[in-house]
Amino acid sequence: MTSPRGEPNERLVEGPSDLTAVVAFGAELTSYARLWRWLSIADMAHVRGLAGAEAITPEIEQELLRELLSTHSLDMPLLDPGKGDLYSNRFAHLRTTIGPVVDHIHTGRARREATTIAWHLETRSRIEAAIASVARLVGALLSVAESHSTTLMSDFTYLQHAHPTTLGHYLLGFAYPLTRDLRRLTAALESMNRSPAGSGSVNGSRIPIDRVKLAEDLEFDGLLTHNRDAMWAPDVALDPMWAIMSAMITIDRLSEELQLWATAEFGYFEPADRHSRTSVIMPQKKNPYGLAMIRGHARDQVGHLISVVTTNLTPTGQPDNRIRAYGEVPASLERLEGAAGLLAEHLELGEFDTVALAKSAGSDFTTATEICDWMTFEHGVGNRDAHTVVGKAVRHAIERGGDSLTVEDIQEAASELEVELPSIEPGVLDSLQDPMTTLEHRTGLGSVTDLERMIQELARELDTLPSSRFADFEQRYLDSIARALDERNAT
Repeated sequence: MTSPRGEPNERLVEGPSDLTAVVAFGAELTSYARLWRWLSIADMAHVRGLAGAEAITPEIEQELLRELLSTHSLDMPLLDPGKGDLYSNRFAHLRTTIGPVVDHIHTGRARREATTIAWHLETRSRIEAAIASVARLVGALLSVAESHSTTLMSDFTYLQHAHPTTLGHYLLGFAYPLTRDLRRLTAALESMNRSPAGSGSVNGSRIPIDRVKLAEDLEFDGLLTHNRDAMWAPDVALDPMWAIMSAMITIDRLSEELQLWATAEFGYFEPADRHSRTSVIMPQKKNPYGLAMIRGHARDQVGHLISVVTTNLTPTGQPDNRIRAYGEVPASLERLEGAAGLLAEHLELGEFDTVALAKSAGSDFTTATEICDWMTFEHGVGNRDAHTVVGKAVRHAIERGGDSLTVEDIQEAASELEVELPSIEPGVLDSLQDPMTTLEHRTGLGSVTDLERMIQELARELDTLPSSRFADFEQRYLDSIARALDERNAT
């Protein structure tokens, strides 16, 4: 019997209702239509596995591989929710284009196995692309940091001027967490590059498919060994999502910083025209559109992460834990790839106003801590005494309209607080209030004076990233099928 809509079956006497088609199957098709071409690769691999297990004859194997290879390059047909999910749509398509011989691809394999294989193939290639894009962003940060290793600026806490620093040192503070994210993505790639192929359904299959050989055929590095775990493992979906979210947080923080810096109030950064857009009504405006969209993608990613987390909080064997992940994980990786690449472009092509940055380095009493440290380290003044004296001196300077401390400000504050201080020569105070002096006195690991070594350290870590393996996997696999068919025809 054939249901009114959907695949042939004997268990059900009717196809899905209109609402089932739209609400359920339609949602699935929207979620993971991107897996279509990878299902084709999964089918070819399964045919090879069936032939190796002698579950189909060599003649059927060759016919199926030949037909699957010929249909692989065809455009994905218009998907019909009335026919069911992506697997059922593909089967209906193959039944029309290849014929009944395609029925063999069901042997010893559940639809969940096929789509999970396709998802692993798609996701591992997406992780590689995301790694390359984040690495490009780190490289851009290192390049700008090196170019601006001595460009003075004020660092910020609470969006208020804090200590003097350099633009290079400041930006390197974003490169380090992104480098840790590259490690997380690399670890996610390792867990994703484990094969679920040949696992059958929950506790395996009677068909003796060689799972190790099947994994090698698909260039996986190993197996998800347990058959049931191979179909439902939530951590395999969550590993890349945690890494994506972590990277997006850093990308968001830097994007938002640059967007603030692009305002007239800051004026530290100007995005390239190609990353901006104008206002429809206000012709003078240059809006940092690219940065705003990067921030939007980062915030949006929180929802996608929660979607994958919550749909894995189910009794085992539920379909929704993978149905969502099939679409959400690859799409999230694609967003990360785009956001990281676009932010790298902003750094590569945007302009920093070094004059405005340098002016900020010595304004708003950013060297006050240096004066406190000098009192404590050089003359043994108690830290809290030095802190309160300098704080009160800053208040006096502000009240008289000054923008730097004088010896008189400090002496007056010390007298009011009854704190005994060493004599301070005006020349010494001027030196202490020079931002460059502040930087020169900070010589520990991770400080401005350690910038060159840190850049080299991160550059070496970029060099250790795994080389791209899967960008051309699809074509490589298709070529191997074509060669195998040619060799058999020759014999």
